[in-house]
Amino acid sequence: MEIVGDHGVSSDLLAFLKNRPPPQAPSRRQPDREWYFNQADKIERLMQAEGDITWGYVIYRTTYEKDDDWDEFLRRLRFHMEQTFERCNGGDILDAFTLTIFSDQALFNGANTIAIRSHFRQWAETAFLTEQRPQQARDVPVESGSAEQVNNGRSPRYQFCIQVDEESLLSVTRDAPAPPAPDPTKKGWVKLISKSWIPIEEDPRARPEQNVYEPIQGITERDVGWMKVPYARVMTDYYSGNETMNGWRTEYCRPPEVVGPPYD
Repeated sequence: MEIVGDHGVSSDLLAFLKNRPPPQAPSRRQPDREWYFNQADKIERLMQAEGDITWGYVIYRTTYEKDDDWDEFLRRLRFHMEQTFERCNGGDILDAFTLTIFSDQALFNGANTIAIRSHFRQWAETAFLTEQRPQQARDVPVESGSAEQVNNGRSPRYQFCIQVDEESLLSVTRDAPAPPAPDPTKKGWVKLISKSWIPIEEDPRARPEQNVYEPIQGITERDVGWMKVPYARVMTDYYSGNETMNGWRTEYCRPPEVVGPPYD
């Protein structure tokens, strides 16, 4: 691993939504507009609600033949993040960003989304404790419900992860235009994987679907547990927009389509 830098509505979520400022409240970074339209403000409020000190999706590298392309992918990803936050006067939010990459070739080379989800679930069970709780407070009991209580791993960092396989890597480095040019046709994409997804036959709350879709890894449901997301927006719009599972349900787009309208 390289580090650079529930479906139901819980009482915690209701408290978060109740205490969150209305979308019309002004942005502290752009006082002339609402905070809800500022990506840095949204990520900052997510961190505050959960008691997080860092943010950012974990990335799984599952292709290893083109190191130069991998380096270029990371460069382009970082460029678009910096550009987005520069536009909203939110460069400071990158100080709290952690880029965590799982890149063990023996473990992950050619791994599919099922294997990645399984590993991510195990990692996320305890990662939030070591990442988000200050070292000096880890051994100090915290009363449940107190202001000092640390998060329970509910933030997007522990609910979703990114997979970059050979197809997605080449879509970014070969098909998409190189920065600073925009990618309005969404040629460059990565796989965003939902940790909580389970097959419909294993979900006692699920209703049988009327439609049967073309199989993807043997799955004929509409939601296959992952989707293609524009790489230039995955660490910004698609992080701040996934504060609850409603964001996933609202935005979900079945592969091979890439989620979202064209961006420019």
